[in-house]
Amino acid sequence: MNEKNRLHQTSIPADLPLEQLMVLFKGATENGSSVMLKGADPDRFHELALYFSHENYFCTGQPEQDHYHFSPLLKNKQRILVTATQDNFHFVQPVMRLMREQGHYVTTLSSEGLNQQTLLNALRHCDVAWFEWGDGAIIPASKLPKYCKIVCRMHRYELYNQSYMQADWQKVDEVIFVSEAMKNRFVTSMGDKLPSELKISVIANLTEHQPVITSTSHRHPYHIACVARFAPQKNLIMLLPVLQMLVKHEPRFKLFIAGRIEDTCLYDSFKELVSLYGLNDNVMICGTIASSEMAKWYSDKSFLLSVSYNEAHPMGIFEGMLAGLKPVVFHAPGGVSEYLPAEYLFINPDDAVKKIIAGNPDPTLYAIEASELLQKRAEPERYQQIWETNTQASFLFSVIIPCYNREKYLLPAVASALNQRDHHFEVIVVDDGSTDRSLQTIAHIDDPRLKIIRKQHTNAPDTRNYGIEHARGEYIVWLDSDDLLHGNALSHYRTLLQRWPQADVLSCGMEILGKNNQYFSLYNHPPKKWLNYLPQGNFISNPGCCVRRTLYKAVGNYNTTFLRAHDYEFWSRAAGVAKIAFTERCNIAYRLHENNLTGLGKPVDTLYEYLIFNAIIQRYRKEELFPGKTRQEIDEFITHRKSMLLEETGLDKTIIVLDAISLPLEQLPVFLQLLGSQDDRKFHVVIVSNKPLPFSGLPVLISGTLENTVLREYACNTHPGKHCRFFSLDQDVQNTPHLISDVKNALLNNTVLPAGVQRLSV
Repeated sequence: MNEKNRLHQTSIPADLPLEQLMVLFKGATENGSSVMLKGADPDRFHELALYFSHENYFCTGQPEQDHYHFSPLLKNKQRILVTATQDNFHFVQPVMRLMREQGHYVTTLSSEGLNQQTLLNALRHCDVAWFEWGDGAIIPASKLPKYCKIVCRMHRYELYNQSYMQADWQKVDEVIFVSEAMKNRFVTSMGDKLPSELKISVIANLTEHQPVITSTSHRHPYHIACVARFAPQKNLIMLLPVLQMLVKHEPRFKLFIAGRIEDTCLYDSFKELVSLYGLNDNVMICGTIASSEMAKWYSDKSFLLSVSYNEAHPMGIFEGMLAGLKPVVFHAPGGVSEYLPAEYLFINPDDAVKKIIAGNPDPTLYAIEASELLQKRAEPERYQQIWETNTQASFLFSVIIPCYNREKYLLPAVASALNQRDHHFEVIVVDDGSTDRSLQTIAHIDDPRLKIIRKQHTNAPDTRNYGIEHARGEYIVWLDSDDLLHGNALSHYRTLLQRWPQADVLSCGMEILGKNNQYFSLYNHPPKKWLNYLPQGNFISNPGCCVRRTLYKAVGNYNTTFLRAHDYEFWSRAAGVAKIAFTERCNIAYRLHENNLTGLGKPVDTLYEYLIFNAIIQRYRKEELFPGKTRQEIDEFITHRKSMLLEETGLDKTIIVLDAISLPLEQLPVFLQLLGSQDDRKFHVVIVSNKPLPFSGLPVLISGTLENTVLREYACNTHPGKHCRFFSLDQDVQNTPHLISDVKNALLNNTVLPAGVQRLSV
């Protein structure tokens, strides 16, 4: 990790009082040093990151699970992470230098001892992750939750060991090759596994090489250089017949080989063949030469002989040419012919011998030509397009945060929304009449992008509708008041919407906050209509999703009678007209706890799913919902699905509550007689009284009031893990044996309950 300000780092414990913490932070900003925030959980991290962002300090790394590194960042500049297989950063150094020259913050990640958690932490806090080579960290990275743009540059060797096939290329945004030949091999090898949305580019290596011509007086006219490691693909055995013919012509020819030994068997065989060919005096094996010493090593040689089976972008050959060596290169597949003129290529040993015997009368010409060839293929602007985003504010996002009694979680949620790397958005908190200190926790935030709206308490879908009415953005991004929005979410959505302006909905992946974070994502898919998926259930994740605001005008807002699953009910209407896209980006951290609508281990009222399914079947044509299915197959599916959903509703857990506190005692036998005469016997009865009663066959709950706590405790004890529905009876209830059946039918059809029956909110 090589930014200068890492040399001057201020450590700040996250548990310090805010005033004291900010004094330390101010000192760091005045010194221009980076900050290491220690001991911060995700909530505290987002809260403090909001303060730090006011001074343009952003998180640039997470070396430990609760340690976060912050550094000053120039406006509209990117945090770029670079890692390379076996820490071979040689070819990417010029690219990294270009990144830094443009003001971006570049961090290198060593592959030595790299584990999954370290890699995940690094990816979480960068905008672009660059993986050099396709056989290293790109493989585990592609199988982790995705937080940033992922770019992989592949060379040649990885395409022949097949390890790159282990990567999940669905999660990679762009793969770069240095030759068309390598690109074609990749596409052919991937076959039908090639993701349709994977961007594939061919861009030559950036290079900073300059001519290194030294005095030609020491250059030997018969000395030949070969820069290649002892590996099968380098085809070094082919050197020997070429050299043998040269020596027959002129015994003073000598071959000097620079490169490490990777294949010992090949190396030993090569040496034995040297002896068999009688070339012991003509072959010099020089081993590994430091890059800083290569110019000196080249200085007394006249030719560069390359016999590799395959070359992509022959940088080693260009290095030799820049040193004044004449290139003589085997015309192998892979891309060498895309970079070198045909006059330097040979197909058989006789051609190579002729080119070398012709001599190297003017080394300067090769150095000049190499410079011109490299300059011709240099495309720094294309590299720049890879990591730079379009900062033009083409449209406004409205991040809407519905809130009801979220004192513990609202501040980090709002902070995560305001911490977005995007710059053109508003944040709207719609408070549904909270009775706790929720709004007080964010009262200190002075930010023109934040709007706080208060309303009387109603319910969740009504609160969402209220937010839609006050939103100004072309697109709405939903953030629940107990969740966290990833800092790259809006910039990612902007990129997708610039690519797919026809998209009405973007649904993202998410992580579940906890000791052992879980991650959920569907897949990457461009926008289309997904109507045929609706009968199977809800397939669109609402937390963190992005919705075109006009879609609500087209199909209507949230149904306020759906206290739960109102998002699914909306999607069931929107899917008929909307183009919906999916991204695996983990844009939302979803928090499970006892107080959210689908809390961990909390019984869920699945009646809403039954109602939605019925509405779907009635709203759309069967041919649209079940393309390619026969009428019999459709009817069988609908019957089975309805039966399964009906069973899951748990209507047998209908509980009639007899209020012996406020009703006359003599009314109880009347109610009991009515309930005893019901045709539908699948229900339960409980009496709530402020004193003991002589009803031995029925449960009597002793309480001073008809309060939710007593009924909730009763349900948990008698029907653990099940959702129960409570109803009370008035004195004017109709005396009919169909009362319970009428109640259940009203629930199943979402109609009014029978007279004298009241639903209790428990």
